[in-house]
Amino acid sequence: MSSIESFSGIGVYEMQSAAAREMQRIMAEAKGDRLKADKIVLSKLHELNFITEAELPVLTHICELGHKATGGKHDAAKAYHEVKKAYEELMMKGNASPVALAYASGAVGSYVSDDGGGGGSTTVVYKKSGGNWQGTLAGAGGVIGGYFGGAGGAALGAAVGSVVGKIIDEC
Repeated sequence: MSSIESFSGIGVYEMQSAAAREMQRIMAEAKGDRLKADKIVLSKLHELNFITEAELPVLTHICELGHKATGGKHDAAKAYHEVKKAYEELMMKGNASPVALAYASGAVGSYVSDDGGGGGSTTVVYKKSGGNWQGTLAGAGGVIGGYFGGAGGAALGAAVGSVVGKIIDEC
């Protein structure tokens, strides 16, 4: 039975409830510090063997860049290019875990390009109006998905968490 098939019998409510409880626990452990919460989630994904030892610092760096860009402490265009490069390097290695790829892909997608309305060169803008939930929910989705469906469930959970986080950040 594949890890995705093991989801049978698990309803949306159970996933939502587990994810909400896990996020509350993580945010309490991080004492409300979102960057710390993201690092807790990444450590948990590593502990559960959903991301490798080599992927952990790459994903942590991607996470830190997102928080710095959101907070205006790092140029968003430069952060985007660094995150995109890190994601592409993970893909090119050919042995990256599905969870690492889902997390990194979601991070790249959390940046938005804008031409500034002048038709000139493209500028990359991170959605500063958002709370940078994309990374937090991608990681938490990976943890919860992994509990229910192993590595396949973790990758699916990370992808879904990324999408939900992006939607929240856009609101």
